[in-house]
Amino acid sequence: MTTAEYEKTFIERIHDQGVAEGEAKGKAKGKAEGKAEGKAEAVLKLLDARGLAPTSEQRRQVASSTDPAQLDLWFDRAITASTAAEVFAD
Repeated sequence: MTTAEYEKTFIERIHDQGVAEGEAKGKAKGKAEGKAEGKAEAVLKLLDARGLAPTSEQRRQVASSTDPAQLDLWFDRAITASTAAEVFAD
């Protein structure tokens, strides 16, 4: 193998590794976003099922959240809250 062939092979391996790492990060990000969307849907479904009638702003807040801990907190509060405002109180 010539030096030029070796360098090309090395560069291709580095490129392929970078592509693979980028794909892995993209998949992880997509998975996290999917989990957040699922949690947001669960919060809204629970609020609706309990008749707590969240406002359109509260619905937007839930739907746009990407923080799993925040979504879990809202879900837990929605189990026992008397009003939607209680769920979102800080």
